[in-house]
Amino acid sequence: MRKMGTIEKEFAEDKETGRPLILMVDDDADFQTIVREWLQDSYEHVGLADGEELINEIDGLEPSLVILDVRMPGADGFKLCEQIRSDRRFSHLPVLFLTGSKGDEDFMKNLSVGGTAYLTKPVARKKLLATIKELIEKYS
Repeated sequence: MRKMGTIEKEFAEDKETGRPLILMVDDDADFQTIVREWLQDSYEHVGLADGEELINEIDGLEPSLVILDVRMPGADGFKLCEQIRSDRRFSHLPVLFLTGSKGDEDFMKNLSVGGTAYLTKPVARKKLLATIKELIEKYS
């Protein structure tokens, strides 16, 4: 039997909204707060500061989309995406890289690890929301 993750327990109490869930892994707490505010009208948002708990949490939360930062302490976004893609239960799940890294090398690596979309920070609210909506519609 699978152990329920801490965030999953907290979120389970408020899962009745029927709105798509965005699971975001980014070590920048201020940026997480901004994105949560942008998403609050249409989406549920669960934020993780690092990827250590990602696989435990993703299973029970069943997100509609995962947003990953590239550069973080511990496992970076690319390693996390590879972990998601290595589990056939999540192979269909769209993964959006949202990062301050503007290098071509990181964009190409995004493709090689199975990223679905790639946006750079700073990102406009309208652009982020349009990309999220498009990905959820396409992959749900």
